[in-house]
Amino acid sequence: MITTIKVHSSHPASQGPYVIIERADFNPEVHEKYDDGTDDDAASGRLPTMAELLAARDQLLERERELNAERDRLAGQAAANEAEAQRLAAERNALTAPTAGATAPDYSNMSKDELQAALAAKGKNFPAAANKADLIALLTAA
Repeated sequence: MITTIKVHSSHPASQGPYVIIERADFNPEVHEKYDDGTDDDAASGRLPTMAELLAARDQLLERERELNAERDRLAGQAAANEAEAQRLAAERNALTAPTAGATAPDYSNMSKDELQAALAAKGKNFPAAANKADLIALLTAA
């Protein structure tokens, strides 16, 4: 927002008793503040100009467009995440579901690492210190 102040006019006959300049341009060596009884320093009492209001409205509308675009992007990402979660769940179920007529794997011939991987694939937790027999028991439990 541009703040302005009134200074004494150098040509009062043609310009009037004061001119309005931007506060940033005020130079006390060149300008003398014009005192007409109003408090120019009280910026809180100054009403914005129509141009300032229109500029602020345009900024708000642009920000609203940006927010709506971000909402749309996030909704698309959420849908993609949900589709990926469903795909992974289906993949996990396919890996862990017994096939028709298939016999249970022979866990006794599997290494401890293979047993842990099989438990992880089924989404089952196991203690890190579990031995091979404990892991087989967890795999065969209902």
